[in-house]
Amino acid sequence: MSDASVIAAFAAARKSQSPLSRLPEDVAPDLDRAFRLQCGVTRELGWTQAGWKIGCTSERAQKALNATGPFPGTMFTNRVYRSGDFFPTTAENKRVVEPEVSFTMARSLPPRGAPYTVDEVMAAVAHAAVAIEVVNPRTPKGFGDAVPWFIVDGGLNEGIVLGEAVKPLTRAQYSGLGGRVWWNGREMQAGVGANALGGADLALTWLANHLNSHGLGLAEGEIITTGVITEFFLAALGDHIEVEFEFLGKVTVRF
Repeated sequence: MSDASVIAAFAAARKSQSPLSRLPEDVAPDLDRAFRLQCGVTRELGWTQAGWKIGCTSERAQKALNATGPFPGTMFTNRVYRSGDFFPTTAENKRVVEPEVSFTMARSLPPRGAPYTVDEVMAAVAHAAVAIEVVNPRTPKGFGDAVPWFIVDGGLNEGIVLGEAVKPLTRAQYSGLGGRVWWNGREMQAGVGANALGGADLALTWLANHLNSHGLGLAEGEIITTGVITEFFLAALGDHIEVEFEFLGKVTVRF
């Protein structure tokens, strides 16, 4: 099947909020083609991109999806919410809750010949925030399909809920910050910032250099969420989620 047909199939599934009945090809693409297809889906959707997510930054998430490392995904402005908002979703959708550290860029990091250092990347950050990413696969087997299809599917992002913006932390704080999450008032397994690639600063640098290797960059104003650090779980319609991260504050959402 042509790239255009694969792109059209995933864009249609995203717009309809219904999963694909079957994958458009029998064999999963390689990772480079998967990322090109993801970018094609973004163009086909015609939605304004809000920024990027980083999937599978924790060992637990990698084991759950049978992934060998992190991967990028797309986020869109029509699926960005604020703490306390109602998150619209349908009964057939999944609502996997992932508490994460997010950043907003103060200035762009354009593609260049050399990799970016952590200090260069963090100097370009405007502010940080605690966030809840909501994950929803559009693939037929959900989380049972091959990882490259998750990349084509925008990294499985359904949307993001942002807490209040705060000044960027020190690098040591990102790895050591504690995170807690409550599901309908019941506390779930907590975590620490280092669970996401060693810290949100390191995860953001990974993304900047991944994009750089593909001739892309981070743009001023983009939101980046850096991967789950606590337990993640499948919420139901009507559920209420509260997350609190040390140094960053709280964020809540209801489905």
